[in-house]
Amino acid sequence: MALDLSLVAAGRRSNAWSGAREALIVAVGAGLSISAGVMSSRGFGVHLIVLAGLVAGFLSGLADWRRSIYGLLAYLPFSGIPTVLLYPHVTPALLVKDLLFVIPAYAGFLAQLVAARRPVSYAGAPVWPLAAFAALVIGQAFNPGLPNRLVGAIGAKVWIFYIPLCFLGYHLVRDRRELHRFLGVMSIAAILPAVIGIGEAILIYAGQEDVVYRAYGPAAAATTQNFARFEFAGGGSLLRIPSTFSFGGQYFSFTAIMVAVTYAWWRGALIRTRAATLGMTLWILLLLAAFLSGARGAFLSIPFLVMLMVFLDRRGKAMPLRWVVAPAALFACSTVVLGANAATVMQHTFEVLTQEFGFLVMNGFRKATSITLLGLGSGINTNAARYAFPEAGQFEFVGGTWYESWYVKAVLELGIPGLLLLVATMATVLIGSFRRHYQLRDARLRAVSASLLALIVWNLTYSFKAGFIDIDPMNVYFWLFVGVLAKLAVLDRSPADQEPVRA
Repeated sequence: MALDLSLVAAGRRSNAWSGAREALIVAVGAGLSISAGVMSSRGFGVHLIVLAGLVAGFLSGLADWRRSIYGLLAYLPFSGIPTVLLYPHVTPALLVKDLLFVIPAYAGFLAQLVAARRPVSYAGAPVWPLAAFAALVIGQAFNPGLPNRLVGAIGAKVWIFYIPLCFLGYHLVRDRRELHRFLGVMSIAAILPAVIGIGEAILIYAGQEDVVYRAYGPAAAATTQNFARFEFAGGGSLLRIPSTFSFGGQYFSFTAIMVAVTYAWWRGALIRTRAATLGMTLWILLLLAAFLSGARGAFLSIPFLVMLMVFLDRRGKAMPLRWVVAPAALFACSTVVLGANAATVMQHTFEVLTQEFGFLVMNGFRKATSITLLGLGSGINTNAARYAFPEAGQFEFVGGTWYESWYVKAVLELGIPGLLLLVATMATVLIGSFRRHYQLRDARLRAVSASLLALIVWNLTYSFKAGFIDIDPMNVYFWLFVGVLAKLAVLDRSPADQEPVRA
């Protein structure tokens, strides 16, 4: 009888949520329809199209927030295309992701969980460190040293807006089938950007730069850092490849992410199936795309990422020879495309690493601490806030220079207390993720955990040089993966499709 009553209560809550959701959808739709009519009558045709898209996104997210997340995952690999098409008026393109996918997902997620009286958080979530960090960032957004409140708002948005995705990532993956779908959507969506990027690299190094740059129109210089070219001492050169992104750094970050994701899909979902070869081939494709992305850091950081993934997957056991041969062969092939030899490329990369660590990190920290110890305010060194600064006053409060290192940025904007809190927060995330990883029994789940955990470590390490977590697409993937990593421990306790631990 008690069970029957609980089922009745659950049904009532479900019906209440369904009725409230439908009423809210009708109200939002009616209000936006009235607004659309007014705009249409005044001749705002383009605005009407944009509004229609936003309405569709909001209503879709409110009806099913998971749909918005999957839409976001499908959109991110092509998020640079609207920016290129609208250049130099890029503001609408920069807002599409948030207005069409992220905000509707947040709204639908909160509405569903509140109506169902389910907790938003999960066991082991770093709630208090994240809350303390968010409070500090918001407080620094009102720092009187900021030139205006818009700079502070943009800075706060860049720091904390995507953090809630860790909770959505946890609740998104309900079972192993959903996990495989999650990995599969991202892996398949990565194919076209990787193929385009590799094709662009081949054309550029074959002397057909004009063919590639013509496709980007007026945005060609912006997407390639003003056609940046790095010459190797022994011959050959390196150029930025943007693919379907608005600049080369985004594309390199994306390829690194997808090296981890495709490995997770291959080893965690497709292994021992007929599609296993497809998974391995896609992983190799993304490795090649990463090496040919035009980022000098790829030649050291991508091997580091691969070795870390395999080490965590195999828990320190020897790496199979075939797993070493493929990345090494791809590295050699990419250097041939660049017109250089592997030894020259590695020597150049090590030299750049040494120079940039001294300049960007050590010298950056010295300069930052000489400027401030308590922080100048959220956004003061945020690249996305450059449009909010007074004309000709960009970054004047930090000596007129943009500091690339994410940790140096933390000192400038949040002060030493903010840096310490940031490090403590990330340490909490890492410790919890490592602890759960080494408790996993299922071999496939361990492969997924190894991939995503290695990517998080990779990103936090690379952040000494560049804050990829501040920009698309890392800002979304990073926090989603934190939540998914936590959910793997729950899936591991389910006996369905569980494999024995490999010897």
